[in-house]
Amino acid sequence: MKAQSVSSYALSNALRSVVSKAQTELLKAQQEATTGTVFDVGLALGARSGQTISLRKEYDRLSSLTEMNNLISQRMRTSQTAIGSVIGQAQNFLANLAGATSTVEGKTTIVQSAKSALQTTTGLLNSSYAGEFIFAGVNTDVKPLGDYFGDGSTARSAVQEAFENHFGFATDAPQVAGISASDMEAFLGTAFAAEFSEANWSSNWSSASSTVIKSRIAPTELTETSVSANAEGFRKVAMSFTMVAELGDIGLNDSAFSALINKALGTTTEAITAVSQSQSALGIAQARTTNANTRIAAQINILNSSVRDLEAVDPYEAATRVSALMSQIETSYAMTTRLMGMSLLNYLK
Repeated sequence: MKAQSVSSYALSNALRSVVSKAQTELLKAQQEATTGTVFDVGLALGARSGQTISLRKEYDRLSSLTEMNNLISQRMRTSQTAIGSVIGQAQNFLANLAGATSTVEGKTTIVQSAKSALQTTTGLLNSSYAGEFIFAGVNTDVKPLGDYFGDGSTARSAVQEAFENHFGFATDAPQVAGISASDMEAFLGTAFAAEFSEANWSSNWSSASSTVIKSRIAPTELTETSVSANAEGFRKVAMSFTMVAELGDIGLNDSAFSALINKALGTTTEAITAVSQSQSALGIAQARTTNANTRIAAQINILNSSVRDLEAVDPYEAATRVSALMSQIETSYAMTTRLMGMSLLNYLK
C-alpha cells in the first residue's frame, strides 16, 4: 500500500480554497437574505427567467406611468386654481358692473376695475408649472398672452383700429360724445366682437395653441389634460373686460355708456358660464387620472406579487445559510492559524 504524503502546506492550501468558495457563497446568501430574492435570476429560474423579465418590464412601465400621472395631476390642480381665480375675477367684475353709474366717478371706478381684472386675468393665463405655460396648449414654451396695455400691443391697436374703421373717428375724437346707444350696440356686436374671434385672437392676442395637451393616463387611455388660453370662455372674459377698460372713459354720453354696460353684463355672464364648462371638463380629466392611478396601483400589486412568487427565497433558509457559512469561514480561519503555528523547528525545540 502506498502512503499519501501529508504537509502543512497542502492542508493550508486546501483551507484557502474552502474559504474562497465559502466567501463567494456568503455574498450570495447575504444578498438573498437582505433582498428576499434569488441572487441570480437566470441561474435560479432557467427557462422561466424570461417570464420574470417580462413582468418586471411591465411593472417598470406602469410605475413610470404612475409618476407621470402624478405630474399631470399637479399641473391640472394648478390649472384649476388659475381658472377658479379667473372666474372669481369675472364674478367680482359682474358685481361691479351691476352698480356702475353714468357719473364721472362711476365711470372711473368701473374702468379701473376692468383694467385691473384684465391685467390679473392675463397674469393668470400666463401661469406656469415646472417651467411650462399651462394655458399655452401644446406650445408650452411660449407665454400665451402679452400685456394689453403694454407698448406696441397688437391687441389694443387692433381694437382701436376697429373702432375707428366702424365710426370713422378715433376714440379720443370729440365726435365720441354723439355716439348713440344703437350705434354702440352695433359696434360691440360686430366689429368689436370680431376682434375676439378665434382667428383674430390668435393673430393679435394669443401665442397659445388651440391644440391642448393629450396625455396617456393608462396603457389604453388618452385624455385632454390642459385648457388653452384660446378657449371661448377666456376670450369672452377678455372681451368683457376690454370693452369697459377701452371705451368706458372716452366720453360716451349716458345712453351709449348704458349700452356698453349692458353688453358687458351679458358678455360677462356668458364668459363665466363658458369658463366654468372648461373647468368642469378639466375636472373630469382629473377624475379619470385619479381612477387610472387606482387601477394601475392594483395592477402593480399583482405584478409585484407575481415577480416575488418567482424570485422570492425563504428568508429563514437564507439566514440559516448565512450563519452556517460564517461559521465555516471562522472555523477555517481558526484552523489556518493553527497550521501556521506548526513548524519542525518548534518541534525540535
